[in-house]
Formats: sequence, structure tokens, C-alpha cells
Amino acid sequence: MDKWLERTGIALIALALLALPSLSAVPRSATLATHAVGSLYNAIGTGIATVVSRHTAITVRVQPFAGPPAWLPSMDSGDTDMGVLTSADAATSYKGTILYKRTFKNSRLLIAGGSLQLGFYVPKDSPIETVADLKGKKIPTDYPGTPVVLLSSTAALASAGLSYNDIVKVPVSDLQAGAQAFMEGRTDAGWHSVGSPAVEETNARRGGVKFISIIPSPEGEKKMAEVYPGSYSSVLKPGSATGIVKETAVLTNDIYLVATKELSDEAAYEVVKALWEYNQELGDAYPALKSWRRERMVSKNAFIPYHPGAIKFFKEKHLWSKEMEALQTKLSSQ
Repeated sequence: MDKWLERTGIALIALALLALPSLSAVPRSATLATHAVGSLYNAIGTGIATVVSRHTAITVRVQPFAGPPAWLPSMDSGDTDMGVLTSADAATSYKGTILYKRTFKNSRLLIAGGSLQLGFYVPKDSPIETVADLKGKKIPTDYPGTPVVLLSSTAALASAGLSYNDIVKVPVSDLQAGAQAFMEGRTDAGWHSVGSPAVEETNARRGGVKFISIIPSPEGEKKMAEVYPGSYSSVLKPGSATGIVKETAVLTNDIYLVATKELSDEAAYEVVKALWEYNQELGDAYPALKSWRRERMVSKNAFIPYHPGAIKFFKEKHLWSKEMEALQTKLSSQ
């Protein structure tokens, strides 16, 4: 009897272990690349890292970079595990177009998160109201560390039929340098994401700022999307964020949590599972993560393939449709 109980106990333990993800396949630590400290993307990455580290066996370390061009090569080689990326950066880097001179085929989508709203902002008492009023004004340009910023701001100008030839160029290295130039009075307008810590700081130091509207007409939308693939306009209500003093149309695109394809399926599964099961904690960790809702995680407008570990989880939740499988096949063959 004792031997039978012993054998039964061993069998039950073995079955329990089989039900768990392979311990060797789930790393004890992982890296998550973001934009520089102070940026919205860094805050988003920190919130994600906090939730995943708290609810899995993986300790996620946030690694700030100037922008995706600085860390995508490392992800492509499997040395960076995860990253926060715009859909435009994902699309152009995967195909090696527009912003990127080579392809980065090893990026895989874990979840589609919230949307990113971008716009030009000016002093609160400025007479400038829309991007059309920026003609002849001093505007931050170049952004070699984050070329997608130049692409998005160019698209916003295009909505009003303007280009960087219509403004006074003030070269900056990245988003934070652009914010610093505005705080120092070297530019008439800044360019940043709505809700970013940098805008909060600028608002406090400059006595108030306001975002100005892009031109959301059908023609403006078309010109914007031609420059910045996947972008669209959305209208924010007064008081919904710092600098939104009236209804304001801003450039919008989606934000991804991506991983290298070298990240094990088990690790990818555990990350997605944690972000799904503890979805409420994302918004508690950082306000911008409130829009990272479960219903947005599987996107029919994805620009890069999903990670197999993520697909496994979404299949268990009955969210992976025939349409998504067809999209996955299409993206994987590009």
C-alpha cells in the first residue's frame, strides 16, 4: 500500500510538472528596450516590466535607448528580448523601407497595446492654433536618434500641406533634446506624445502649454497617411490630458510590445498571460497603459507576425481566428 501511494504521488508530481512551462525555457531575466528616460515609451516599458516581473518568474530589466534604430539590431540578433515599438517603426523596419536601410525580420509581436497620440505643442498663450500656423516658425527637426519622429512630425505638417521647407529648422538629436530646445525658448513649438512626462515637465516650467490640431480633413488625412504608414487622426476632448485645452485633432498610431523570435515560446506565453490576467494593473502602474486593454491585444491590422508563444495563448482564449491565421501567414512570407 505504501509503495502504491509512493508511486501514485510521484506520478501526480510528474503530471503537475508537465502542466507547467519548462523551467529551462523560461529565463530568469529579460531585457525590454524603450526610448530614453522621460519619454512616454520608457514609462510604458517600465509599467509593463513591473507587471511581468511581479507575476512571472522573469525579472524584466528596462533598457533605455535613443530610439529603435539603436536597439533593433540587438533584437535582430537575439541579444535584446523585448521592446516597445510603434506600428510604423515595426512595419518599416520589418520590410527595410523608408526609415530603415536594412530589414529586421526577427521582430515578433507579443501584443498590440494602446494608441499613441502625437502633436505639436506651443505656449498656452500662443496665437498658434493649428499646424497650418507653423509656417515660418522655428521647429525641431532631424532626430537622427529616432527617425520615426521626423517621419511622424513631417506627416502632421503634411496634413496642412506643409513640409519642413516651410519652417525654420532647429536640428535636435532626439525627442528629449527637442523638448529641451522648446523649454529653452529656441523653438516656437515642440513635438511629442500626449501624456508624456516631458510634456508634463514643460507645462510646469513654461507656465502652461497647449497642443495644436493637425488638419483632419479627408485630404489632410490622406497626405498624412502617405507620409506615415498606418497613421490616422483622433480628436481629444478638453482636459483629457495636459495641454489639451480644447478639442484637438492629433496624429495617432498603435503601439506594440514586440520580442525577438529567439525568445522562447514558453517565455512569450508567460509574458502575454501576465499582461492579460493582470491587465488592470497596467493602468495602475502608469496612466498611459490604461488603453492597453485585452480587446486590443490581437490586431487585425498587425504589420509584423505574432510570436508563436503569443499565438498559443490567444488560441486558448479563442481569439485567434482564421482571419488572424491568414494574416500571420501573409506577414511571415514577406
